[in-house]
Amino acid sequence: MSRAFLLAVVVGAILLGTTACTAESDVPRSIPTSTPVSERDLDNATLDYLETNAMAFADQLGIVDPPNVQPIRLITLNEWASTQIACLNDAGFDVTESPDGQGIRYPPFTDPALKQSLNLAIFTCEMQYPTQQKYMTPLSTEGLELLYAYRTGELLQCLDDEGYGVTARPPSQTVFIQSDGVWTPYSDLSIAQNDLKRVFAACPQTPDSVYGN
Repeated sequence: MSRAFLLAVVVGAILLGTTACTAESDVPRSIPTSTPVSERDLDNATLDYLETNAMAFADQLGIVDPPNVQPIRLITLNEWASTQIACLNDAGFDVTESPDGQGIRYPPFTDPALKQSLNLAIFTCEMQYPTQQKYMTPLSTEGLELLYAYRTGELLQCLDDEGYGVTARPPSQTVFIQSDGVWTPYSDLSIAQNDLKRVFAACPQTPDSVYGN
């Protein structure tokens, strides 16, 4: 999975996922505690990554003169939604989690000034709590092999245990690797909306271990 694809997923959610949510979110509003980081603690490769990330987000959010935002904590991918929601709530925006607990619902602003304010807040929160660089790096062949073993073994069993057995045959490992790990058992399932968060939490599509240290 390429760095550009992952960035597009996040920014696509920002630009398109502006549905209002009436249900009260149960995502904690406090940002998870961690050891703060400062730029002097980061190596050159990470600093370059953060700079590139900032430029890409600013461009896609339409921010002409983005502020220089100091990173507070580099987060894991599965922290992204809850961390961003907490940060944006603290900034005064009523954002909530998506039904599967993996994404974010943004308020459907129509006023250009409010949209601009929201985009600036999104940019600031993304820069304060950026995802670690390893998640934006394409998986190696070894990583894809580990992911294939997980999705065709542990993940299938987990989904079955949760009441969502998959009957479709997975692709061969060769096809899976050649497609950069596109296949997931979730693509063959129709999960009830009130089960989405529970199932995704119990059976993550991608274990953190495939990304390495």
